[in-house]
Amino acid sequence: MAIKGARQILALKQRKHREEQNKYLIEGIRLCEEAIASEAPIEQLLFCRESIDRNERLEALFQSAVQKNIPLQHTNWRAFKGMSDTETPQGVLGVVPIPKWDRETILKSAHPILILDRISDPGNLGMIMRTAEAASCAGIFLTRGSVEVYNPKVVRSTMGAIFRLPTFSMENGPDLLQELTQRNFSILAAHVDGTPYHQLTIKGPTALVLGNEAFGLDPEILTQATQTVTIPMAAPVESLNVAVASGILLYKLHELSL
Repeated sequence: MAIKGARQILALKQRKHREEQNKYLIEGIRLCEEAIASEAPIEQLLFCRESIDRNERLEALFQSAVQKNIPLQHTNWRAFKGMSDTETPQGVLGVVPIPKWDRETILKSAHPILILDRISDPGNLGMIMRTAEAASCAGIFLTRGSVEVYNPKVVRSTMGAIFRLPTFSMENGPDLLQELTQRNFSILAAHVDGTPYHQLTIKGPTALVLGNEAFGLDPEILTQATQTVTIPMAAPVESLNVAVASGILLYKLHELSL
C-alpha cells in the first residue's frame, strides 16, 4: 500500500528538512505510547499491518490512536522497513510538530533550569532530558554547537521526556548567562575545582551549567558563573559521564528546593 506523503516523511530523517517542515519523527511502541499519553499533537502515525497482527501491545496502541482520532496510515513490512530509522523496527512511527515552548514562563519558574554547553552525544542528551524531567527541572537550554534535540537518536533516548520538557536550542551561551544574571539567577557551573556538591547552599532561581563531554565549559561561560561545583570522586577516577553528573547535581538542586 502506497504511503501518502512518503517523501516528506522520509525527509524528516535529515535535520535541514526537520527545520524546514518544523516537524520530527518518533518511532517505536514505547515512544508512540508516550506521545499519546502526553497528548502531544501527533500529526499522523504509520503502522505496519503485519506487525499489528503479531503484537498485542502494538494493536492496543493502534486502537488507542483510533479512539484519539489520530490520522493513521497502514503499509506492508517492506515499505515500513524503508521508512524506519532503526535496525529492528517495531511497526509504528509518527510525525510530530516541533513545539513552541514559552521561554518567559520557564525563566520565571521556581524550579532550576539546565544549560548544556555544546553537548555532542545524542544518547547523553536524551538521558539528560529524562533525568531533568524526573528531577523537576523547569527546562533545558542548549548552546550553539550542541547536538540537535530532534535528532532521531536523541528523541528515542528521551523515552518520552521530549514531549513534556521544554527545550530551547542553539542559544548564545554568554548572552544567556548575562540575561540570567540580570534576572538574579544563581549560575552554578560544573567544574573540577568547584565546591563539593554536598556542601551547596543556594537560594532563589538557579541555573546549572554543564559542558562538552571532552572539552568542558566554554571559558567565557565559566567566567560568568556565580559558583562552581564538583562531584568528589575516589582515585583514580577523574571524571564522570556528563549524563551521570547531571543526575547527581540536578537531584541535589531538587533537594535544596524542597
